[in-house]
Amino acid sequence: MSNRKPILPKGMTANPAFSPAVQVGELLFVSGQVSQDDRGNVVGVGDCAAQTRQVMTRLKTIAEAAGATMQDVVKITTFLTSAANYPAFSKVRSETFPSSPPASSTVIVAALVRPEYLVEVEAVVRVPGAA
Repeated sequence: MSNRKPILPKGMTANPAFSPAVQVGELLFVSGQVSQDDRGNVVGVGDCAAQTRQVMTRLKTIAEAAGATMQDVVKITTFLTSAANYPAFSKVRSETFPSSPPASSTVIVAALVRPEYLVEVEAVVRVPGAA
């Protein structure tokens, strides 16, 4: 695909195994984001709301690097390590998308890549004006 463009926002650490996001035409496919800072440290250990806020901040940074906003997010898929964390996640998701929320799926999983992570979110974003 000649129009496949990896997106790496300034300040985010490159990972040789995957891109934070890949844009194809007007669609931006954001890899699963976890609660880490730009140095790879876990943010909000044991606190799903704090982790979700960090994840949403990362999604926003990636969307903006491609020329989009959080209002352009059309679909999110969320992975939670416990159903008990759903209310905290849901509250932050509602704060992030107060009107016209994106389509959304939530899956409870046995674990994420590091045991400290409670939530991971991937997204599809429409980038206005991209071709």
